Amino acid sequence: MDPTPLISAADWVAGGTYLGSSAGRTFYRDDGEGTPLVLLHGFPTWSYDWAEVARILAADHRVVTLDFPGYGYSDKRGVDFSVGGSADAVERLLAHLGIAHVALVIHDYGGIVGQELLDRRGRGVLSFKVDAVHVLNSGIVYAAYRPTRVQKLLAMPVIGAFVASRLTKEKLHAGLNTVRGSNKLDAAAFDQLWVGMSRGDGQKLAYRHIRYNAERARHHRRWEEALFRFDGPIQLIWGLADPVSGRHVLEMARPLMPDAGIVELPRVGHFPQSEPPTEVAAAIRDAGARA
Repeated sequence: MDPTPLISAADWVAGGTYLGSSAGRTFYRDDGEGTPLVLLHGFPTWSYDWAEVARILAADHRVVTLDFPGYGYSDKRGVDFSVGGSADAVERLLAHLGIAHVALVIHDYGGIVGQELLDRRGRGVLSFKVDAVHVLNSGIVYAAYRPTRVQKLLAMPVIGAFVASRLTKEKLHAGLNTVRGSNKLDAAAFDQLWVGMSRGDGQKLAYRHIRYNAERARHHRRWEEALFRFDGPIQLIWGLADPVSGRHVLEMARPLMPDAGIVELPRVGHFPQSEPPTEVAAAIRDAGARA
């Protein structure tokens, strides 16, 4: 298994910058040269999740990462926490960078945002072209999604805000490790991840982040259809040991996505990008070479 990312959270942030708009400031990084890849992070983490994958792929790709509104080093107050707001942030950033064609690499909440972007593509209103899609563990089949107990509590009115206010570093460390495979986060690795998660008491906003589940309950049919009908190269890079979106989701997705390439990671949980980042980067690079 791979070690703790070679880059610290402080260095990750120092290598990035901000895009300001009326919707708030978005933190992003733009690394490397070559075919553009846009890496979209999940809940409840931030772009640092991709640090090692981004480092590897930036050797021969242009790698763009960002923190969604309300996450990491992007603005966390007075911003739009919705899936649409996050998709808008991606569109604004790529327009700012002058990137017209991308491959999307999506995970967890970033998977939902990716599906919204693909839905916009299908309706002819997306401002950039999607050349390929790489999906890491996400609830892409709504019927198979298994939220954790804490996620269910966070989604409840009133109770969710109370639960979020009581989230501690220790509780979140333990919670993330329950959905990882054999490569657990040690204290040093979680310390780095915590830097962005806790910035501005961001962990206490988890009850607002998790509202994407209510949106998914309303919109999952069009989001699933947008992904399943994507007519370009698509690949599923899947941690099978994930209790939330693992083998059970992959098995339901298989017949719905018969043309998708599939990379199975048997001892990997919900966070393939930081559990075996070398394998994930290789899968993305190999699929690009075959396209």
